[in-house]
Amino acid sequence: MNYPRHLSTSKRLDRHQRGAALIVSLLILLVLTVLGIASMGTTTLQERMANNNRQRQVAFQVAEVALRAAETFLATNITSVATLATSFNAGTPVAGLYSQRPPVTGASTRPLVADIYKDTDWLAAGNTVLVTSVTNVTQQPRYLIEYIGRVGAPPPTSYSNKKPDTRQFAFRITAIGWGEGAAPSARYMVQSSFRMPLI
Repeated sequence: MNYPRHLSTSKRLDRHQRGAALIVSLLILLVLTVLGIASMGTTTLQERMANNNRQRQVAFQVAEVALRAAETFLATNITSVATLATSFNAGTPVAGLYSQRPPVTGASTRPLVADIYKDTDWLAAGNTVLVTSVTNVTQQPRYLIEYIGRVGAPPPTSYSNKKPDTRQFAFRITAIGWGEGAAPSARYMVQSSFRMPLI
């Protein structure tokens, strides 16, 4: 009978292949572990990038709110040359309002001495205007307004020297917003030019 002989041959083959499946399985498991760790690192990095982008967008939107609040302030409160002279005069300083040129003849300038690139100057009392209408941020946005002067060349004088000066009054608005969190690291600063006629 050849049956027992055949059985002994298969037993010999089994003896030579013991542990090969285990080694192959462990190698496959090692490769999958390395791939998993690498993908986790990539996912963590992408989450950080997404969070940084979100914080930057929040800071930008908050700064835009402050910019619009400053424009609304100008359109609502500076309605005449007299209110311009009162608000932007160094003799009667108003927080967050500055002037590079005298608003009217005889008024004194109030140049901006704060460094707009330092958070401490933005947060110092009297330097800027606080906007409190924003929710879900720990650091409220702020703005400051600088009176630049009249826009364009002065009109030629008529023979009677009574030709009205129709040039507009120009302002530069600078606003800053911060991201979310107890100590926000994202900040965004925006500026705009604002012109309007005054009587």
